[in-house]
Amino acid sequence: MKFDNIVGATTTALVVDRHYGGIGRLVLPGLLLALLGLIPYLNKAYNTDDTWFLLEARQILKTPLQPMSFDICWTNETCVMRAGSLGPGTAQALMGYLLVPVIVAGGAEWIAHSLQIFLVGIAVLELVRLALRLGFDCVQASAAGLLLVAIPPFLPMASTAMPDMAAVAFALTGIERLLAWKNEQRWHQAAVASLALGLAPYARPHTALLIPIGALWLFDEFQIGKALAQILRQAYLWTPILIAVCILIAVNLLTRDRGTVYETRNILIFPVMIPQNAFAYFRYLSFPIPFTVVWLSRRWQKAHMLIVFPAIPILIFHFMVFPNRSLAREWPIAAALYGLTAFADMIYFYLRSRDRLGILLSLWVLIPLPAIIYIYFPIKYMVAVLPAIALILIRQISLLSKSRASLAYTALIFACAGFSLLILRADADFAEYGRRAAAELIAPRVAAGEKVWYSGEWGFYWYAHEAGARISKPGEPGPNPGELLAIGLMEGGGVTRDRFPNRELIDSRRYDSPHGRTMGYGAGLYSNNFGDSPWVWNPQATNVYEVWRIQ
Repeated sequence: MKFDNIVGATTTALVVDRHYGGIGRLVLPGLLLALLGLIPYLNKAYNTDDTWFLLEARQILKTPLQPMSFDICWTNETCVMRAGSLGPGTAQALMGYLLVPVIVAGGAEWIAHSLQIFLVGIAVLELVRLALRLGFDCVQASAAGLLLVAIPPFLPMASTAMPDMAAVAFALTGIERLLAWKNEQRWHQAAVASLALGLAPYARPHTALLIPIGALWLFDEFQIGKALAQILRQAYLWTPILIAVCILIAVNLLTRDRGTVYETRNILIFPVMIPQNAFAYFRYLSFPIPFTVVWLSRRWQKAHMLIVFPAIPILIFHFMVFPNRSLAREWPIAAALYGLTAFADMIYFYLRSRDRLGILLSLWVLIPLPAIIYIYFPIKYMVAVLPAIALILIRQISLLSKSRASLAYTALIFACAGFSLLILRADADFAEYGRRAAAELIAPRVAAGEKVWYSGEWGFYWYAHEAGARISKPGEPGPNPGELLAIGLMEGGGVTRDRFPNRELIDSRRYDSPHGRTMGYGAGLYSNNFGDSPWVWNPQATNVYEVWRIQ
């Protein structure tokens, strides 16, 4: 298959429109899988960083051009007067604007989750259209949309109120429309590409790297002489890229915090975490993302050492450093080393064969790497690269015979979708803890006239405030003697509790994990600092919430 044949790609798109009842049939499998996974969780409680973006939306209703000017106490009593002062990673307010209707409706969860389903639909549609433009046939394009939805962490992140679905939907729209502009040169295509590529980084900053990658996509050849000749001949082609950069700069300047200047805390920037986060990046490529297993299974016969080399340091580490530890516990190291090996081999293979599309897709997969400087590297940062990974997998599987390719597609989709559904169920439990604790421990006492304070981040931060409690800040009054303090221990509330040595425990709740665990106890769906796997089976794992009366 020749993936760079523009005429062939355009013909494919026309065939779909005329003989396959439009693109809807190709989008339908992915959309149905998304609805199957997400509809049961329309009322799922807000969780982890959902609160951050809901607070942005609430602030936008007060100061429309200053979404980050709200106060927040986060991460073990790190309190800031302006949320934007936490560091550059906070410059992602697009989701706040999208969530404004949720705040207007009183914080209704079903509205936030319906918005995410809509964004999922856009992402699937745009990936199918992009695949067709790249010369994939109809079955492969449909499979791309289905794989995008199936591969974790797509569905789990789509069940939150975080901006990952917005980022991938805008990014895919931008790249697809950019290729449409290159092929057909209609100015409305350029306008949509510019807007989408310019706004995607306002959802997740690392998607800004798709702008220069998009500029590379416009070249017919990567040879310097031919590239310069094309620029001289078709300089106007890069107009959407220039406009996208201007939009990105303008949006950030227009919505910057123009209030009192506070010292930037930069608590999210931790260069010391770079090795651990890079380790997590390559581990994700092996698990739960199935890139490594597909790539190495296709390449091992021609390069046996791809399987052997990563095993050598693993065995040395196991038998010489921790000889008494089970070999099964070395799986994170194995996953990272094999992920690095597979990715390095892919880069080498595409460069050696001068595979233009392969090189561009590989660059796309690299865009989360700048985020390894943060305090953590959650798997949600990989959502924006899942379209590229899906296309790479399909290119590899398409080299098999038709029957074996069908078997490979089926196995991949069922395995990935099954694990995604498992994560979804467990994460719904985890999200519910904060909402339930606020309803059981805080709301009745506020209704009875008690003055309740709270401490703790994530969903508990949102629901405790909604239940009528006040945030307890270090260095400020409250709670006073006789008043109540409600905390979540996993949410960091223990730091606040310890500020009040004279206290009496009057109530508590302990919620277990009947469907497994997504945070803590070895699970790290939202942070690699909590665990290596996005889900672990541990029904005895608990979240504990307490109410103390201050003496």
